[in-house]
Amino acid sequence: MNRILTLLLIMELSCMSGCQLLDVDKRFFVVAIGIDHTDENGVYLVSVKLAIPSAQIGAGRSNFQIISQKSTSVSEAIRIIQSLVDKKLDFAQCRVIVIDKELLGENQIDLMKWFIKRPDIQGVAYVAVGEPSAKEALSWRVKSERLAGNAVVLAFNEETNRSPYVMSEILNDYYMRLIENGIDPYLPIIEPFDSSFKINTSSVFKGTKFKAVLNRDETRMLNELLNPKVTTLINVGKGKNQFYISAENMKTDMKIVMPKNKKPYLDVHIKVKGFIEESNKTLHQDIELKEYEKKASIIMSSRTKKFLERLQELNVDPLGLGLNYQAKYGVTKKVIDKWEEIYPKLELRVKSEVILKGTGTMY
Repeated sequence: MNRILTLLLIMELSCMSGCQLLDVDKRFFVVAIGIDHTDENGVYLVSVKLAIPSAQIGAGRSNFQIISQKSTSVSEAIRIIQSLVDKKLDFAQCRVIVIDKELLGENQIDLMKWFIKRPDIQGVAYVAVGEPSAKEALSWRVKSERLAGNAVVLAFNEETNRSPYVMSEILNDYYMRLIENGIDPYLPIIEPFDSSFKINTSSVFKGTKFKAVLNRDETRMLNELLNPKVTTLINVGKGKNQFYISAENMKTDMKIVMPKNKKPYLDVHIKVKGFIEESNKTLHQDIELKEYEKKASIIMSSRTKKFLERLQELNVDPLGLGLNYQAKYGVTKKVIDKWEEIYPKLELRVKSEVILKGTGTMY
């Protein structure tokens, strides 16, 4: 009986195939990719950031190598780069895609198709604009970085960084916005700064065409409307009467109203719950709370309406209001053209409600 089992085991083992995966020491992990504009027509400068493993992991000890190659296509550039290294390029750990600002005026769909079609590049990889170039943004060394390319990933991660000024965009969502009618793309901008980097501005598009760069405050407003979970600040008043409200919970409701024989309008309701974080004068618990809520509500409505008017001036729709209109009236060319005519002239009615839990003082 034992002989029969032994023979069966040998036969089974002989039919088993070996592992087809390469060992870790035979792979080069690509943690980020950058694409830059060149002076040559139709030629890109493709850069890959390769992580170099280290026995010791600590702040400022991340090791990486940048390899760049010019080509008319991303796929050809990657294959040429493969010939310049001694290991197979592994894109499974690629979490950041950086695009040169000069490329924003070109057709982004063709550029993004390579990343979308690659099965080993994650759809949740972050996409951003590199300032002054994608290669320089990738090459910048951050003192606090423990692993190559990890600092940017942590900055974009909502669990580790909840700053209202930091926007993040992933590959799948960006590509969807490029090809979909009724919603426009946006991208955060990465700019090297001292021994770190700044991510507090963003770029907006009309379809596939670059329109404008949003400043720090405009980026915060867009982030608040797209991601209500972010913790934001509301600046109320000036001088001695100035105070700041920390918004812990924010809910935004937008509805397109098309009344008969009247001008269409966008009905925006914003509800904010928070507490007073900083003040230039002593605030009394509960006594003046209702007055502070009223002032904050007026400021919130005013700055939101001003930002929405700015988007109308640029004729960009990163909030996806066009999709809401199509969901109500259908997805036809006539409906899409009608929305393009309505949006720049759409009346804005913004109403905010700020609820304060307290003044933030203990005594």
